[in-house]
Amino acid sequence: MRCKIKLESLGARRAGRAAIARGLACLALAGLLLVAGAAAASAVAGAGGAGVAEPPSAVRVDSLTLDEAVSLALANHPVVIQAEQGLAAAEARIGTSRSPLYPDISLSGAYTRIGPVPEFDIPKVGSEKLAPENNYDLHLGLRQTLYDFGKTRTSVELARAGRETAADYVNQVKSNLAYRTISIFNSILILRQSVAVLDEQIDALNQHLEVSQKKVQAGTATDFDVLTTQVRIALARNDRIDAANGLEAQEIAFRQLTGWPAGPPVRLKGEFARSPVFLDSTAALAAAFEQRPEIVMARDAENSGALQAHFASLGDKPSLALILASGFRNGYPSNLDQLKANYAAGFQFQFPVYNGHRTRSQKFEAEANLRSAKARTEDLKRQIAAEVEQAMAKAQASWEKTANAEVLVKQAEEAVSMGKIKYEAGVVTNLDLLDAETTLTQAKLGYLRALYAYSASLVDFDRAIGKKVW
Repeated sequence: MRCKIKLESLGARRAGRAAIARGLACLALAGLLLVAGAAAASAVAGAGGAGVAEPPSAVRVDSLTLDEAVSLALANHPVVIQAEQGLAAAEARIGTSRSPLYPDISLSGAYTRIGPVPEFDIPKVGSEKLAPENNYDLHLGLRQTLYDFGKTRTSVELARAGRETAADYVNQVKSNLAYRTISIFNSILILRQSVAVLDEQIDALNQHLEVSQKKVQAGTATDFDVLTTQVRIALARNDRIDAANGLEAQEIAFRQLTGWPAGPPVRLKGEFARSPVFLDSTAALAAAFEQRPEIVMARDAENSGALQAHFASLGDKPSLALILASGFRNGYPSNLDQLKANYAAGFQFQFPVYNGHRTRSQKFEAEANLRSAKARTEDLKRQIAAEVEQAMAKAQASWEKTANAEVLVKQAEEAVSMGKIKYEAGVVTNLDLLDAETTLTQAKLGYLRALYAYSASLVDFDRAIGKKVW
């Protein structure tokens, strides 16, 4: 199915011509000012450029296709931006998880004044201080993890799995938004065609009312015929009001999804599917299990659960790190107040002995979450299989109803044509003709609903198998 939207208004065309005229005037003015000086010309040209700026929607004259409408929704809707920012955050978490692979370097300094200063007396020599009153220490420290039994590597894999989940969530959000846009798009199509059918019915009833009034004047009909026709016109107008109100609501929803401004009218150009489509159950299920966004995210959850369980099992593993420090400080015996270079180097080994069964509990929790994720995947497979079968059955039934509705329209048209001839000849009553015309209108509306239902069933099938429509 291919549908197009045409967005064009007389105001937009006039705005475009006005913008061109203003642009030409500004260019002429800029050319005159260039003779006087480059600075003045630059200023005027900048002002002229600001004066001719128009929003893209105000000058667009092409038709929007369904694909373009979906692209607008995906580009402008806040929920997509929110999901994409979540993906950016997940990408940043990978860098955070990789930080233990690099050395941790820090610069620190300290000043301490102590008193009383420790000292001792040496006979015949005097007192000797053991520490200066003012103590300074400035050093650069480095800590580098050498080995941690795969904790950092598993943490990085977990972060990457989170990024995959975030990317798949973006696809799920886009898929939901795209199919919602298609649904509203098709709703606008059928509602506009329904309004057109009701307009035809009202026009036909008005013509019939004129004929009835002339017959009353000629004495070949009664006021009852006129009254019944007026009642049918009022009922048809009420139906049109309901259809127009529904159309307005769908157009508002369309603008909300796509971010389209309220000024330019939304004009649709498209047709519903009118030919049967062969649907293969085996291929459909295989495609659904492979590409449905929900099943993809369920597999992501399984992968993350397995990594989390492995990471929890490493909680009791030891780690080895290199420690280096170098700097300046005072307090050395030869000259307590003099700053001297110094360094320290060593290894730090850490082995958890007891942590209150925290590692064991975390491992049990991660394993339970993994089993839950696997059960969730299995449940989704069953749901998706049912949805695919239901969508196929619905598409088949909708196509059969479409074929029957088309035959019914042709029969109703023949009945109305015959009824008009017989009514003018006085063979049938006014009510008989009104009933035939009402039946024709209902048949046309039923045919439109059948076409819409068939197209909607094909969209539901595409959604059931996870087809990407953007």
